[in-house]
Amino acid sequence: MDSILLPHLRDLERRGGAGTFLTPAEAAEARRTFGEGIRLEGGFEEAERVVPVFMRDYDREEILSAIELRFRTQDSLSHRDILGAALGLGLERSVLGDIAIEPGRAFLACLPRVSDFIIENLTKAGNVGLQAVVISLDALPNTSKTLRERRGTVASLRLDAVLSEAFRCSRGTAEEYLRLGLVQLRHEECRSGSKQVREGDIISLRGKGRVKLLEAGSETRKGRIWITIGEYV
Repeated sequence: MDSILLPHLRDLERRGGAGTFLTPAEAAEARRTFGEGIRLEGGFEEAERVVPVFMRDYDREEILSAIELRFRTQDSLSHRDILGAALGLGLERSVLGDIAIEPGRAFLACLPRVSDFIIENLTKAGNVGLQAVVISLDALPNTSKTLRERRGTVASLRLDAVLSEAFRCSRGTAEEYLRLGLVQLRHEECRSGSKQVREGDIISLRGKGRVKLLEAGSETRKGRIWITIGEYV
């Protein structure tokens, strides 16, 4: 964990407070460090960017705000468009959570202290006009990703072997992806093919997508391991 982040989280733990949004890698490390002593709130179902909370009793609306951004359905906006417009107002990334896009609408999680500022100032994304309103956290759309399951076999649960099977490439190509720093395991860059993959781990390959190891099962007659991969679609 970042040398500055850990002392900050320890301080929050002592004070029983809540922090700013963590990246997926920071959130994973926070879970490992604090276990059941930490709550992580992101507003969206299965949010990637989450706020660390060390309060026993709290109202989620005190920790997070949700904003709906409305625009013409004939206009097209991406996650990058919305994020760029928000950052262009001078906001730091740490006060902004996940963003979801639907036809004619975008949804943004943020810290309550910046919600009024966003409502008043986030009026355009590029050339597209926006109308921003605060909504309840319960009104955020379900952004859970659908997983398409696929079975296969691997020689071992080493990252290079699972990566090769998951993304249907040769072992040599998988090793090259790792060498180039294109692979994340559990939301952290990993260049070691010998790293062991566990059930529930998420593997991301830049430009190719991400998968989740759902199950590592029994061995085949040839000593290979049956695995079930969940492909995010």
